[in-house]
Amino acid sequence: MKFICSILFILASLQIQGQSFLLVINGTSNKEQKLIDSIGYQKNHDKVSSILNEVKTLDSLLYKSGYINHYIIEQKKTNDSTFNYTYFLGNPILNTKITTTQTNQSVKEILSIPKDTINMPFSETEIWIKSQLQILEKKGFSQANIQLINQKISNSYLYCELNINLGQYRKTDEIIILGYEKFPKNIHHQLNKSVKNKTFNQELVKKVNNNVNNLSFITQVKYPEILFTKDKTNIFAYVNKSKPNKFDGFIGFSNTDQNKLVFNGYLDLQLINTLNYGEKFKLFWKNNGENQTQFDLKTEIPYLFKTPLGIKTELNIFKQDSTFQNTKIDTNIGYHFSFSQKIFLGYQKTSSIDIQNNNIQNIKNFTNQFYTLSFEYLKNNFYHYLLPEKTNLLIKFGYGQRKDIQNKNDQFFTHLEINHLFEINSKNQILLKNHSFYLKSKDYLTNELYRFGGINSIRGFRENTLQANLTSGFFTEYRYNLTNNLIVHSILDYAYMEDKTISKTNKLLGFGIGFELLSENGLFHFIYANGSTNNETIKLSNSIIQISFKTNF
Repeated sequence: MKFICSILFILASLQIQGQSFLLVINGTSNKEQKLIDSIGYQKNHDKVSSILNEVKTLDSLLYKSGYINHYIIEQKKTNDSTFNYTYFLGNPILNTKITTTQTNQSVKEILSIPKDTINMPFSETEIWIKSQLQILEKKGFSQANIQLINQKISNSYLYCELNINLGQYRKTDEIIILGYEKFPKNIHHQLNKSVKNKTFNQELVKKVNNNVNNLSFITQVKYPEILFTKDKTNIFAYVNKSKPNKFDGFIGFSNTDQNKLVFNGYLDLQLINTLNYGEKFKLFWKNNGENQTQFDLKTEIPYLFKTPLGIKTELNIFKQDSTFQNTKIDTNIGYHFSFSQKIFLGYQKTSSIDIQNNNIQNIKNFTNQFYTLSFEYLKNNFYHYLLPEKTNLLIKFGYGQRKDIQNKNDQFFTHLEINHLFEINSKNQILLKNHSFYLKSKDYLTNELYRFGGINSIRGFRENTLQANLTSGFFTEYRYNLTNNLIVHSILDYAYMEDKTISKTNKLLGFGIGFELLSENGLFHFIYANGSTNNETIKLSNSIIQISFKTNF
Protein backbone atom coordinates (compact mmCIF):
# COMPACT_ATOMS: atom_id res chain seq x y z
CA MET A 1 0.00 0.00 0.00
CA LYS A 2 2.83 2.42 0.90
CA PHE A 3 4.49 1.69 -2.45
CA ILE A 4 1.27 2.42 -4.42
CA CYS A 5 0.69 5.70 -2.59
CA SER A 6 4.25 6.76 -3.21
CA ILE A 7 3.82 6.14 -6.95
CA LEU A 8 0.60 8.17 -6.93
CA PHE A 9 2.40 11.02 -5.17
CA ILE A 10 5.14 11.03 -7.79
CA LEU A 11 2.62 11.00 -10.66
CA ALA A 12 0.79 13.89 -9.06
CA SER A 13 3.99 15.88 -8.84
CA LEU A 14 4.57 15.53 -12.59
CA GLN A 15 1.40 17.54 -13.15
CA ILE A 16 2.33 20.33 -10.80
CA GLN A 17 5.54 22.07 -11.81
CA GLY A 18 7.11 25.04 -10.05
CA GLN A 19 4.80 24.67 -7.04
CA SER A 20 5.67 24.48 -3.34
CA PHE A 21 4.38 21.59 -1.26
CA LEU A 22 3.48 21.21 2.40
CA LEU A 23 4.20 18.10 4.47
CA VAL A 24 2.03 17.54 7.57
CA ILE A 25 2.78 14.64 9.95
CA ASN A 26 0.42 13.72 12.79
CA GLY A 27 0.44 11.21 15.61
CA THR A 28 -2.50 9.24 17.00
CA SER A 29 -2.38 11.11 20.30
CA ASN A 30 -1.20 14.39 21.76
CA LYS A 31 1.77 12.58 23.30
CA GLU A 32 2.81 11.14 19.95
CA GLN A 33 2.26 14.49 18.25
CA LYS A 34 4.55 16.24 20.73
CA LEU A 35 7.22 13.60 20.18
CA ILE A 36 7.07 13.96 16.39
CA ASP A 37 7.26 17.73 16.69
CA SER A 38 10.21 17.49 19.09
CA ILE A 39 12.13 15.31 16.63
CA GLY A 40 11.29 17.81 13.92
CA TYR A 41 10.93 17.60 10.17
CA GLN A 42 11.02 19.94 7.21
CA LYS A 43 7.50 21.02 6.26
CA ASN A 44 8.00 23.00 3.05
CA HIS A 45 9.33 21.36 -0.10
CA ASP A 46 9.73 22.28 -3.75
CA LYS A 47 9.11 18.78 -5.10
CA VAL A 48 7.37 15.58 -4.06
CA SER A 49 10.54 13.48 -4.09
CA SER A 50 11.86 15.74 -1.33
CA ILE A 51 8.78 14.90 0.77
CA LEU A 52 9.38 11.18 0.34
CA ASN A 53 13.01 11.58 1.42
CA GLU A 54 11.90 13.56 4.48
CA VAL A 55 9.52 10.77 5.49
CA LYS A 56 12.36 8.23 5.21
CA THR A 57 14.52 10.46 7.40
CA LEU A 58 11.80 10.66 10.06
CA ASP A 59 11.37 6.86 9.96
CA SER A 60 15.09 6.46 10.68
CA LEU A 61 15.02 8.97 13.55
CA LEU A 62 12.00 7.28 15.13
CA TYR A 63 13.71 3.90 14.95
CA LYS A 64 16.87 5.26 16.59
CA SER A 65 14.71 6.80 19.32
CA GLY A 66 13.38 3.34 20.20
CA TYR A 67 10.10 3.33 18.26
CA ILE A 68 11.07 0.28 16.23
CA ASN A 69 7.45 -0.84 15.69
CA HIS A 70 6.11 2.47 14.40
CA TYR A 71 4.18 2.50 11.15
CA ILE A 72 2.15 4.82 8.94
CA ILE A 73 -1.60 4.49 9.46
CA GLU A 74 -2.59 6.83 6.68
CA GLN A 75 -1.03 8.91 3.94
CA LYS A 76 -3.10 11.13 1.70
CA LYS A 77 -3.04 14.23 -0.43
CA THR A 78 -5.57 16.63 1.06
CA ASN A 79 -5.28 19.19 -1.75
CA ASP A 80 -3.01 20.07 -4.67
CA SER A 81 -0.11 21.03 -2.43
CA THR A 82 -0.58 19.34 0.97
CA PHE A 83 0.52 15.82 1.84
CA ASN A 84 -0.66 14.37 5.14
CA TYR A 85 0.86 11.42 7.01
CA THR A 86 -0.49 9.85 10.21
CA TYR A 87 1.87 7.74 12.34
CA PHE A 88 1.30 5.17 15.07
CA LEU A 89 4.40 5.09 17.29
CA GLY A 90 3.62 2.47 19.90
CA ASN A 91 5.69 1.97 23.03
CA PRO A 92 9.38 2.88 22.83
CA ILE A 93 12.34 0.69 23.69
CA LEU A 94 14.40 2.66 26.19
CA ASN A 95 17.33 0.35 26.94
CA THR A 96 19.36 -2.43 25.39
CA LYS A 97 20.80 -5.37 27.30
CA ILE A 98 23.39 -7.34 25.34
CA THR A 99 24.62 -10.76 26.51
CA THR A 100 28.22 -11.63 25.56
CA THR A 101 28.56 -15.10 27.07
CA GLN A 102 28.66 -16.70 23.61
CA THR A 103 31.32 -14.29 22.36
CA ASN A 104 34.88 -15.62 22.03
CA GLN A 105 37.08 -14.45 24.89
CA SER A 106 39.87 -13.27 22.56
CA VAL A 107 37.37 -11.09 20.70
CA LYS A 108 36.15 -9.63 23.99
CA GLU A 109 39.74 -8.78 24.88
CA ILE A 110 40.24 -7.00 21.55
CA LEU A 111 37.09 -4.96 22.18
CA SER A 112 37.83 -4.48 25.91
CA ILE A 113 34.52 -6.04 26.97
CA PRO A 114 35.05 -7.05 30.64
CA LYS A 115 31.53 -8.23 31.49
CA ASP A 116 29.07 -10.85 30.28
CA THR A 117 26.34 -8.25 29.84
CA ILE A 118 26.34 -4.74 28.43
CA ASN A 119 23.63 -2.21 29.28
CA MET A 120 23.08 1.01 27.35
CA PRO A 121 20.31 3.35 26.22
CA PHE A 122 18.70 2.03 23.04
CA SER A 123 19.50 5.28 21.22
CA GLU A 124 23.23 4.55 21.69
CA THR A 125 23.11 0.97 20.42
CA GLU A 126 23.85 1.72 16.77
CA ILE A 127 26.67 4.08 17.74
CA TRP A 128 28.18 1.39 19.99
CA ILE A 129 28.09 -1.23 17.21
CA LYS A 130 29.81 1.17 14.79
CA SER A 131 32.49 1.95 17.38
CA GLN A 132 33.21 -1.77 17.87
CA LEU A 133 33.49 -2.26 14.11
CA GLN A 134 35.95 0.63 13.95
CA ILE A 135 38.10 -1.02 16.64
CA LEU A 136 38.09 -4.30 14.74
CA GLU A 137 38.88 -2.51 11.47
CA LYS A 138 41.92 -0.84 13.02
CA LYS A 139 43.07 -4.25 14.29
CA GLY A 140 43.03 -5.68 10.76
CA PHE A 141 39.56 -7.22 10.69
CA SER A 142 38.17 -4.95 8.01
CA GLN A 143 35.48 -7.45 6.98
CA ALA A 144 34.17 -8.10 10.48
CA ASN A 145 30.43 -8.29 11.04
CA ILE A 146 28.46 -7.62 14.25
CA GLN A 147 24.87 -8.75 14.80
CA LEU A 148 22.45 -8.64 17.71
CA ILE A 149 20.66 -12.00 17.58
CA ASN A 150 17.86 -13.70 19.53
CA GLN A 151 16.16 -10.38 20.15
CA LYS A 152 13.32 -10.12 22.67
CA ILE A 153 11.40 -7.07 23.86
CA SER A 154 10.09 -6.82 27.42
CA ASN A 155 9.19 -3.82 29.58
CA SER A 156 10.88 -1.26 27.30
CA TYR A 157 14.06 -3.42 27.17
CA LEU A 158 15.60 -5.04 24.13
CA TYR A 159 17.29 -8.29 25.18
CA CYS A 160 19.73 -9.79 22.68
CA GLU A 161 22.98 -11.72 22.23
CA LEU A 162 26.18 -10.41 20.67
CA ASN A 163 27.33 -12.29 17.58
CA ILE A 164 30.65 -11.32 15.99
CA ASN A 165 32.16 -12.76 12.84
CA LEU A 166 35.73 -11.45 12.60
CA GLY A 167 36.40 -12.60 9.09
CA GLN A 168 40.00 -12.96 7.93
CA TYR A 169 42.78 -10.95 9.56
CA ARG A 170 44.28 -8.72 6.89
CA LYS A 171 47.82 -7.47 6.53
CA THR A 172 48.99 -5.43 3.56
CA ASP A 173 51.02 -7.13 0.84
CA GLU A 174 51.90 -4.41 -1.65
CA ILE A 175 50.99 -1.18 -3.40
CA ILE A 176 50.34 -1.53 -7.11
CA ILE A 177 50.84 1.60 -9.22
CA LEU A 178 48.63 1.91 -12.29
CA GLY A 179 48.75 4.58 -14.99
CA TYR A 180 52.50 5.34 -14.94
CA GLU A 181 54.49 2.48 -16.38
CA LYS A 182 57.92 3.99 -15.62
CA PHE A 183 57.13 4.98 -12.05
CA PRO A 184 60.49 5.28 -10.21
CA LYS A 185 61.39 1.84 -8.89
CA ASN A 186 63.31 3.22 -5.92
CA ILE A 187 60.29 5.21 -4.74
CA HIS A 188 57.89 2.34 -5.45
CA HIS A 189 60.11 0.13 -3.30
CA GLN A 190 59.88 2.61 -0.41
CA LEU A 191 56.12 2.89 -0.80
CA ASN A 192 55.84 -0.89 -0.53
CA LYS A 193 58.25 -0.99 2.39
CA SER A 194 56.09 1.49 4.31
CA VAL A 195 53.08 -0.89 4.22
CA LYS A 196 54.51 -4.39 3.76
CA ASN A 197 53.12 -6.86 6.34
CA LYS A 198 51.49 -4.06 8.32
CA THR A 199 47.97 -4.44 9.69
CA PHE A 200 45.54 -3.35 7.02
CA ASN A 201 43.07 -0.63 7.92
CA GLN A 202 41.73 2.63 6.52
CA GLU A 203 44.36 4.67 8.36
CA LEU A 204 47.01 2.82 6.35
CA VAL A 205 45.14 3.53 3.10
CA LYS A 206 44.96 7.21 4.05
CA LYS A 207 48.71 7.20 4.69
CA VAL A 208 49.31 5.70 1.24
CA ASN A 209 47.04 8.34 -0.28
CA ASN A 210 48.98 11.15 1.42
CA ASN A 211 52.37 9.68 0.49
CA VAL A 212 51.42 9.37 -3.16
CA ASN A 213 49.94 12.87 -3.21
CA ASN A 214 53.16 14.22 -1.73
CA LEU A 215 55.10 13.17 -4.84
CA SER A 216 55.27 16.29 -7.00
CA PHE A 217 55.90 14.48 -10.28
CA ILE A 218 52.55 12.67 -10.37
CA THR A 219 48.87 13.42 -9.90
CA GLN A 220 46.59 10.89 -8.28
CA VAL A 221 43.49 10.19 -10.36
CA LYS A 222 41.35 8.90 -7.49
CA TYR A 223 41.52 7.62 -3.94
CA PRO A 224 43.38 4.28 -3.61
CA GLU A 225 41.30 1.13 -4.01
CA ILE A 226 41.62 -2.22 -2.25
CA LEU A 227 41.57 -5.74 -3.63
CA PHE A 228 40.97 -8.59 -1.17
CA THR A 229 41.83 -12.07 -2.37
CA LYS A 230 42.02 -15.30 -0.38
CA ASP A 231 45.64 -14.80 0.64
CA LYS A 232 46.52 -11.21 -0.35
CA THR A 233 45.53 -7.63 0.36
CA ASN A 234 46.74 -5.15 -2.25
CA ILE A 235 46.33 -1.39 -2.45
CA PHE A 236 45.94 0.10 -5.94
CA ALA A 237 47.07 3.69 -6.60
CA TYR A 238 45.92 5.29 -9.85
CA VAL A 239 48.29 8.02 -11.03
CA ASN A 240 49.31 10.07 -14.05
CA LYS A 241 52.72 11.59 -14.66
CA SER A 242 52.38 15.34 -14.12
CA LYS A 243 54.33 18.30 -15.51
CA PRO A 244 56.45 19.48 -12.57
CA ASN A 245 59.27 20.91 -14.69
CA LYS A 246 59.43 24.70 -14.76
CA PHE A 247 61.23 27.26 -16.88
CA ASP A 248 61.39 31.02 -16.59
CA GLY A 249 63.88 33.47 -18.03
CA PHE A 250 65.20 35.80 -20.67
CA ILE A 251 68.66 36.73 -21.95
CA GLY A 252 69.77 40.13 -23.23
CA PHE A 253 72.97 41.78 -24.40
CA SER A 254 74.55 45.14 -23.65
CA ASN A 255 77.86 46.96 -24.02
CA THR A 256 79.99 48.34 -21.21
CA ASP A 257 81.77 51.68 -21.30
CA GLN A 258 84.79 49.76 -22.59
CA ASN A 259 82.67 48.35 -25.46
CA LYS A 260 82.66 44.84 -23.99
CA LEU A 261 79.70 42.59 -24.70
CA VAL A 262 77.85 41.67 -21.49
CA PHE A 263 75.07 39.12 -21.06
CA ASN A 264 72.21 40.14 -18.79
CA GLY A 265 68.95 38.52 -17.79
CA TYR A 266 68.08 35.43 -15.84
CA LEU A 267 67.33 31.74 -16.20
CA ASP A 268 65.32 29.66 -13.74
CA LEU A 269 65.05 25.98 -14.66
CA GLN A 270 63.66 23.16 -12.53
CA LEU A 271 63.60 19.53 -13.67
CA ILE A 272 61.94 16.84 -11.57
CA ASN A 273 61.91 13.10 -12.29
CA THR A 274 63.16 13.54 -15.85
CA LEU A 275 65.12 10.29 -15.53
CA ASN A 276 62.24 8.49 -13.75
CA TYR A 277 64.25 8.26 -10.54
CA GLY A 278 62.50 10.97 -8.50
CA GLU A 279 65.56 13.22 -8.88
CA LYS A 280 65.54 17.03 -8.77
CA PHE A 281 67.70 19.40 -10.79
CA LYS A 282 67.62 23.18 -10.40
CA LEU A 283 69.57 25.78 -12.34
CA PHE A 284 69.38 29.50 -11.64
CA TRP A 285 71.42 32.21 -13.30
CA LYS A 286 70.96 35.95 -13.05
CA ASN A 287 72.92 38.96 -14.26
CA ASN A 288 71.27 42.31 -13.67
CA GLY A 289 73.54 44.03 -16.19
CA GLU A 290 74.92 46.30 -13.50
CA ASN A 291 76.82 44.85 -10.59
CA GLN A 292 75.63 41.35 -9.64
CA THR A 293 75.88 37.89 -11.12
CA GLN A 294 74.43 34.84 -9.41
CA PHE A 295 74.66 31.18 -10.43
CA ASP A 296 73.05 28.27 -8.55
CA LEU A 297 73.12 24.61 -9.47
CA LYS A 298 71.33 22.11 -7.22
CA THR A 299 70.76 18.39 -7.54
CA GLU A 300 69.03 15.89 -5.29
CA ILE A 301 68.62 12.13 -5.70
CA PRO A 302 66.37 10.28 -3.20
CA TYR A 303 66.33 6.64 -2.15
CA LEU A 304 69.67 5.55 -3.53
CA PHE A 305 69.80 1.83 -4.37
CA LYS A 306 66.24 1.47 -2.98
CA THR A 307 67.37 2.56 0.50
CA PRO A 308 66.15 5.52 2.59
CA LEU A 309 69.45 7.30 1.83
CA GLY A 310 69.72 10.23 -0.56
CA ILE A 311 72.26 12.82 -1.67
CA LYS A 312 71.99 16.53 -2.30
CA THR A 313 74.62 18.87 -3.77
CA GLU A 314 74.77 22.58 -4.51
CA LEU A 315 77.15 24.88 -6.35
CA ASN A 316 76.66 28.60 -5.79
CA ILE A 317 78.66 31.41 -7.39
CA PHE A 318 77.99 35.03 -6.47
CA LYS A 319 79.87 37.97 -7.96
CA GLN A 320 79.50 41.53 -6.72
CA ASP A 321 80.62 43.85 -9.58
CA SER A 322 84.42 43.95 -9.57
CA THR A 323 84.68 43.75 -5.80
CA PHE A 324 84.52 40.07 -4.85
CA GLN A 325 83.36 36.64 -5.95
CA ASN A 326 82.14 33.81 -3.71
CA THR A 327 82.08 30.15 -4.73
CA LYS A 328 80.25 27.76 -2.42
CA ILE A 329 80.06 23.97 -2.65
CA ASP A 330 77.58 22.16 -0.40
CA THR A 331 77.41 18.35 -0.32
CA ASN A 332 74.94 16.39 1.81
CA ILE A 333 73.92 12.83 2.49
CA GLY A 334 70.44 12.36 3.87
CA TYR A 335 68.03 9.92 5.44
CA HIS A 336 64.33 9.92 4.48
CA PHE A 337 62.09 9.28 7.47
CA SER A 338 59.10 9.49 5.11
CA PHE A 339 58.15 11.08 1.82
CA SER A 340 57.74 14.42 3.61
CA GLN A 341 60.53 14.36 6.22
CA LYS A 342 64.29 14.02 5.77
CA ILE A 343 67.50 14.87 7.57
CA PHE A 344 70.91 15.68 6.07
CA LEU A 345 74.52 15.69 7.22
CA GLY A 346 76.70 17.87 5.05
CA TYR A 347 79.98 19.56 4.30
CA GLN A 348 79.98 23.13 3.03
CA LYS A 349 82.96 25.08 1.72
CA THR A 350 83.13 28.66 0.45
CA SER A 351 86.03 30.41 -1.26
CA SER A 352 85.94 34.17 -1.66
CA ILE A 353 88.24 36.30 -3.81
CA ASP A 354 88.90 39.99 -3.43
CA ILE A 355 88.94 40.66 -7.18
CA GLN A 356 90.76 44.00 -7.13
CA ASN A 357 93.04 43.14 -4.19
CA ASN A 358 92.25 46.51 -2.65
CA ASN A 359 92.79 45.14 0.86
CA ILE A 360 89.70 46.95 2.05
CA GLN A 361 89.26 46.28 5.75
CA ASN A 362 85.95 44.37 5.45
CA ILE A 363 86.64 42.55 2.16
CA LYS A 364 89.35 39.89 2.13
CA ASN A 365 90.25 36.63 0.47
CA PHE A 366 88.99 33.81 2.67
CA THR A 367 87.84 30.22 2.77
CA ASN A 368 85.42 28.72 5.25
CA GLN A 369 84.36 25.17 5.97
CA PHE A 370 81.26 24.03 7.83
CA TYR A 371 79.91 20.69 8.94
CA THR A 372 76.15 20.97 8.71
CA LEU A 373 72.99 19.32 9.99
CA SER A 374 69.65 20.11 8.38
CA PHE A 375 66.05 18.96 8.55
CA GLU A 376 63.40 19.39 5.85
CA TYR A 377 59.65 18.92 5.96
CA LEU A 378 57.26 19.36 3.04
CA LYS A 379 53.52 18.86 2.89
CA ASN A 380 51.96 19.45 -0.50
CA ASN A 381 48.63 21.11 -1.13
CA PHE A 382 47.30 18.34 -3.34
CA TYR A 383 44.68 20.24 -5.31
CA HIS A 384 45.95 23.83 -5.11
CA TYR A 385 47.79 24.47 -8.37
CA LEU A 386 48.53 28.14 -7.65
CA LEU A 387 50.19 27.34 -4.34
CA PRO A 388 51.08 23.63 -4.31
CA GLU A 389 52.92 23.68 -0.96
CA LYS A 390 50.87 23.62 2.23
CA THR A 391 53.81 23.62 4.66
CA ASN A 392 57.52 23.88 3.97
CA LEU A 393 60.19 23.83 6.68
CA LEU A 394 63.97 24.03 6.42
CA ILE A 395 66.23 24.36 9.43
CA LYS A 396 69.99 24.13 9.08
CA PHE A 397 72.90 24.40 11.51
CA GLY A 398 76.56 24.70 10.64
CA TYR A 399 79.75 24.71 12.70
CA GLY A 400 83.13 25.43 11.18
CA GLN A 401 86.01 27.80 10.65
CA ARG A 402 86.94 30.73 8.44
CA LYS A 403 90.51 31.26 7.30
CA ASP A 404 91.83 34.47 5.80
CA ILE A 405 95.33 35.84 5.25
CA GLN A 406 95.78 36.91 8.85
CA ASN A 407 93.93 34.50 11.12
CA LYS A 408 91.49 31.67 11.75
CA ASN A 409 88.06 32.18 13.24
CA ASP A 410 85.59 29.59 14.59
CA GLN A 411 82.07 30.21 13.34
CA PHE A 412 78.53 28.96 13.74
CA PHE A 413 75.41 29.64 11.66
CA THR A 414 71.75 28.73 11.68
CA HIS A 415 69.30 29.15 8.84
CA LEU A 416 65.51 28.83 9.10
CA GLU A 417 62.82 28.97 6.42
CA ILE A 418 59.21 28.13 7.18
CA ASN A 419 56.12 28.69 5.04
CA HIS A 420 52.54 27.76 5.87
CA LEU A 421 49.26 28.35 4.08
CA PHE A 422 46.21 28.86 6.32
CA GLU A 423 43.08 28.07 4.33
CA ILE A 424 40.13 29.97 5.81
CA ASN A 425 37.78 28.66 3.14
CA SER A 426 37.83 27.89 -0.58
CA LYS A 427 38.15 31.58 -1.46
CA ASN A 428 40.34 33.02 1.28
CA GLN A 429 43.83 32.06 2.45
CA ILE A 430 46.61 33.59 4.50
CA LEU A 431 50.21 32.79 3.62
CA LEU A 432 52.81 33.25 6.37
CA LYS A 433 56.57 32.94 5.93
CA ASN A 434 59.58 33.38 8.15
CA HIS A 435 63.15 33.48 6.89
CA SER A 436 65.89 33.86 9.48
CA PHE A 437 69.68 33.66 9.42
CA TYR A 438 72.34 34.11 12.08
CA LEU A 439 76.13 33.95 11.74
CA LYS A 440 78.17 33.96 14.94
CA SER A 441 81.81 34.96 14.57
CA LYS A 442 84.56 36.86 16.37
CA ASP A 443 84.63 39.35 13.50
CA TYR A 444 82.87 39.68 10.18
CA LEU A 445 83.71 40.29 6.53
CA THR A 446 81.36 41.96 4.07
CA ASN A 447 81.85 39.23 1.50
CA GLU A 448 80.70 36.46 3.89
CA LEU A 449 77.42 38.05 4.94
CA TYR A 450 74.00 36.60 4.14
CA ARG A 451 72.35 38.33 1.19
CA PHE A 452 68.62 38.74 0.71
CA GLY A 453 65.89 40.99 -0.68
CA GLY A 454 63.57 40.57 -3.64
CA ILE A 455 60.66 38.46 -4.79
CA ASN A 456 61.61 35.40 -2.69
CA SER A 457 62.25 37.27 0.57
CA ILE A 458 61.31 40.84 1.56
CA ARG A 459 59.54 42.50 -1.34
CA GLY A 460 59.94 46.14 -2.26
CA PHE A 461 63.74 45.81 -2.31
CA ARG A 462 66.00 44.81 -5.18
CA GLU A 463 67.35 41.28 -5.40
CA ASN A 464 70.24 40.52 -3.01
CA THR A 465 70.90 44.20 -2.21
CA LEU A 466 70.60 43.64 1.55
CA GLN A 467 73.32 41.98 3.65
CA ALA A 468 73.45 40.95 7.29
CA ASN A 469 75.02 38.63 9.80
CA LEU A 470 71.64 38.49 11.58
CA THR A 471 68.21 38.82 10.03
CA SER A 472 64.70 37.61 10.64
CA GLY A 473 61.77 38.45 8.43
CA PHE A 474 58.05 37.76 8.44
CA PHE A 475 56.38 37.84 5.04
CA THR A 476 52.60 37.72 4.74
CA GLU A 477 49.94 37.56 2.07
CA TYR A 478 46.18 37.67 2.24
CA ARG A 479 45.10 35.72 -0.84
CA TYR A 480 41.69 35.83 -2.48
CA ASN A 481 40.61 33.44 -5.24
CA LEU A 482 38.77 35.38 -7.92
CA THR A 483 38.56 32.21 -10.01
CA ASN A 484 40.21 28.79 -9.92
CA ASN A 485 43.00 30.22 -12.07
CA LEU A 486 43.36 33.75 -10.69
CA ILE A 487 44.41 34.92 -7.24
CA VAL A 488 44.97 38.47 -6.02
CA HIS A 489 46.97 39.02 -2.86
CA SER A 490 48.25 41.67 -0.52
CA ILE A 491 51.89 42.05 0.52
CA LEU A 492 52.99 42.99 4.02
CA ASP A 493 56.58 42.12 4.95
CA TYR A 494 58.69 43.06 7.94
CA ALA A 495 62.31 42.20 8.70
CA TYR A 496 65.01 43.07 11.18
CA MET A 497 68.65 43.01 10.11
CA GLU A 498 72.02 43.56 11.72
CA ASP A 499 75.29 44.20 9.88
CA LYS A 500 78.23 44.22 12.27
CA THR A 501 80.74 45.12 9.55
CA ILE A 502 79.33 48.66 9.67
CA SER A 503 77.75 48.44 13.16
CA LYS A 504 74.28 49.08 11.80
CA THR A 505 70.79 47.71 12.39
CA ASN A 506 67.74 48.28 10.22
CA LYS A 507 64.04 47.63 10.36
CA LEU A 508 62.62 46.91 6.93
CA LEU A 509 59.04 47.21 5.74
CA GLY A 510 57.66 46.04 2.42
CA PHE A 511 54.08 46.31 1.26
CA GLY A 512 52.13 46.13 -1.97
CA ILE A 513 49.82 44.00 -4.06
CA GLY A 514 50.13 41.18 -6.56
CA PHE A 515 48.28 38.59 -8.54
CA GLU A 516 48.89 35.11 -9.94
CA LEU A 517 47.34 33.83 -13.15
CA LEU A 518 47.48 30.17 -14.10
CA SER A 519 47.11 29.30 -17.78
CA GLU A 520 47.74 26.24 -19.91
CA ASN A 521 51.24 27.55 -20.61
CA GLY A 522 52.32 28.31 -17.05
CA LEU A 523 52.06 30.62 -14.04
CA PHE A 524 52.23 34.41 -14.43
CA HIS A 525 53.08 36.30 -11.23
CA PHE A 526 52.96 40.10 -10.92
CA ILE A 527 54.11 42.04 -7.85
CA TYR A 528 54.01 45.78 -7.17
CA ALA A 529 55.76 46.58 -3.88
CA ASN A 530 57.40 49.43 -2.03
CA GLY A 531 60.08 49.16 0.63
CA SER A 532 61.25 51.47 3.38
CA THR A 533 64.00 51.37 6.00
CA ASN A 534 63.76 52.49 9.65
CA ASN A 535 60.32 54.07 9.23
CA GLU A 536 61.51 56.47 6.54
CA THR A 537 58.93 58.22 4.38
CA ILE A 538 57.40 56.05 1.68
CA LYS A 539 58.24 57.25 -1.83
CA LEU A 540 56.30 55.96 -4.81
CA SER A 541 59.41 56.44 -6.90
CA ASN A 542 61.00 53.61 -4.89
CA SER A 543 58.30 51.13 -5.91
CA ILE A 544 59.44 47.98 -7.65
CA ILE A 545 57.55 45.87 -10.15
CA GLN A 546 58.56 42.22 -10.28
CA ILE A 547 57.23 39.88 -12.94
CA SER A 548 57.78 36.18 -13.50
CA PHE A 549 56.26 33.66 -15.87
CA LYS A 550 57.06 30.03 -15.17
CA THR A 551 56.26 27.56 -17.90
CA ASN A 552 55.37 24.02 -16.89
CA PHE A 553 56.46 21.13 -19.09
